Amino acid sequence: MKIAIGIDIGGTNTKIVLASENGNVLIGRQIPTPSLSEQSQENIDDLLVTSLKDLLSDESTKAKLSESGGSSDIAGIGIGVAGLIDRKSGIVLQSPNITALNGIKLKERFEKEFSMPVVLENDANIYAYGEKWVGTGKDYDNFVLLTLGTGLGGGLIYNGELYEGPVEIGHMTIVPSGRYCTCGSYGCLESYASGRAVVDRATSLLEKGTDSMLAKCCGGNFYKITPQVVYETALEGDSLSREVFREAGQFLGIAVANLINIFSLDAVIIGGGLIGAWDLFIEELKTEVSRRAFKPLSANVKVLKSALTMDAGSIGAAGFLLNKLARNQADR
Repeated sequence: MKIAIGIDIGGTNTKIVLASENGNVLIGRQIPTPSLSEQSQENIDDLLVTSLKDLLSDESTKAKLSESGGSSDIAGIGIGVAGLIDRKSGIVLQSPNITALNGIKLKERFEKEFSMPVVLENDANIYAYGEKWVGTGKDYDNFVLLTLGTGLGGGLIYNGELYEGPVEIGHMTIVPSGRYCTCGSYGCLESYASGRAVVDRATSLLEKGTDSMLAKCCGGNFYKITPQVVYETALEGDSLSREVFREAGQFLGIAVANLINIFSLDAVIIGGGLIGAWDLFIEELKTEVSRRAFKPLSANVKVLKSALTMDAGSIGAAGFLLNKLARNQADR
């Protein structure tokens, strides 16, 4: 049985899994990604390499590999990174939320350290591949995957295949001359519908004196609130928190309507860390889609939750690596 290593480098956490050729996770690990203030090329590069070495040398990992046939069955490493990727050279061109990765030759570094094939891809693209492989998208040939996490990523499955290109849905302009985005532009969707956007919007309203339970959170320092805190207060009925999520849903709906009009999709799948707040934003999303998308194109589009909420990117990275190797073998 072939096994692949999948690594998903996110703005908040990095996840590493060993997954089998049928998509089962044999073992996994999550580590915090250094914050922007702590990031440097050296420490983030060393963290990734050391963490994988530690996982492979762990006794429980060795036991799992032994049960599955041994470490010789590890086919390679798939890596997903938030940002623009140069696939040929295996370089991260620009990662807005993990700037220390910019310019790092990740593919070369991992090939040298582990002596096995490595593929590098955008994190949302490999998430989308994972959904097509073993997730909610396996029965759909045309769908967009939106990842709502620290930022907002997007991947596209078209005619049953992953579109291997920049699908930077989070950086489509949704509001001309709108809020500043970490990518350097203004009015990006990510600045209106993401974990960071939820916190920024809530903080902005609190600064203006809007009444909210959030003002008493985190010891009264609302600059320390997180998306989870906003979510929890929304569940308790806090008007400001609920409005923040409704607004995020509205902007997501505008974006989804645009995507339906462009690609004539079968489905839109939504995943990422904010998926728990589904009930707080989904009705606004659907309302905007109904208002803005062409009816013949949108009538049968399904808006669905991701089935791979825990290890989606890392599972997708492992599957993407196995798929690449199989295709290379078939082309010989």
